[in-house]
Amino acid sequence: MTDAEEWPPFEPRPDSIAIVDWEEGGAGQVHSWIHETGLHVACFVNAADDPPEVDIEAARKAREAKVFDYPTRVSFKGLPLLSAREWPQMLLDHGIKRALVMPSDRPRRLANIRMAETAGIELVSAIHPSVTIMPDAILHENLILHARAYVGYRAELYTGVVLNTGAQIDHHNVLYECVRVDPGVVTAGNVTIERFAVIHTGAKIINKMRIGENATVGAGAVIIRDVPPNCTVVGVPGRVIREHEAVEVD
Repeated sequence: MTDAEEWPPFEPRPDSIAIVDWEEGGAGQVHSWIHETGLHVACFVNAADDPPEVDIEAARKAREAKVFDYPTRVSFKGLPLLSAREWPQMLLDHGIKRALVMPSDRPRRLANIRMAETAGIELVSAIHPSVTIMPDAILHENLILHARAYVGYRAELYTGVVLNTGAQIDHHNVLYECVRVDPGVVTAGNVTIERFAVIHTGAKIINKMRIGENATVGAGAVIIRDVPPNCTVVGVPGRVIREHEAVEVD
């Protein structure tokens, strides 16, 4: 674990949370608005024993700007970036009992969620103030719902689901663990999306369809029949173009 003397100073409050697992894009985006929900971020966590390798100069040159708040090996957004594979105990040692787990790798997200639950870490959700949630929707833990997402009547979002900007999940949909729905996706009613599936930008799914576990729906696809597990579907109408291996959770 990184020497604590290198970290920026921080004093967790009773309501503080940690953002786990650290990734610059996702963590930075959520950090930019999560304070509007009343949550106080005390630190970021890299769920590995070694600090991340960060090539700051290369990142700056790639974006042709020097005004972004780029991470270092031990800090991000002026907050500590802590590194530990056994991160739940590390957080408890620092008095932090709440966390938001958000790596883009879906099986790793679920594995870290299970670690948190086993250790007694409370999982929180990040729900942007502009999100619309209709009556009787069922929301589980550790959800990330970005700006202008829509959750329909009696839809159910299981632990670890991510809805990106403007995603529309209609009535009686069920999204299982760690599904990711990208910007501008629209589902009709009674759609089921199994765990680890990814629905890419602008895809549309008609009513009563089932998207299989670990399936990928390509950007702009239109789904008019069920999608098998462990495959990639693209086009209008959607068609399977490849199959891939099932995923395992440690």
